[in-house]
Amino acid sequence: MQTMPLDLPALTRFADEYAYTEASLPVRYAADPYTRIPIYRDDEIEIVVICFAAGQTSSVHDHRGSNCVIRVVSGKILECHFAQDGATLTLSYHHYLHPGDISGLDGEQIHQLSNVDPGGTVLLNFYSPPFKLK
Repeated sequence: MQTMPLDLPALTRFADEYAYTEASLPVRYAADPYTRIPIYRDDEIEIVVICFAAGQTSSVHDHRGSNCVIRVVSGKILECHFAQDGATLTLSYHHYLHPGDISGLDGEQIHQLSNVDPGGTVLLNFYSPPFKLK
């Protein structure tokens, strides 16, 4: 039996209700743009801890067809959303996310995350279907 991916509202509810303790999460920082630590994956969902050290920023990206919900564990992140017109990207809006905040994107939306907390930022990212890395 094949499972179906969660739509964005269902994935947002799942992320909001997901129980964890901050001490139980594998947190580590690397010199790369950020650290990505998968902690759960099945056919329907993937959960990843994302750690941004001071000054780290993701690339501008979409999630290749996967719905994505970000839940801030600690720190502060700037999320910028972009609109695409052909090959041109334009900043649509931006907002700051603080501990406990949740932000969701469908598989086609484009965004960038930038850590603005000098002590680092830790996120839980929820993907459905599981995110496909290149």
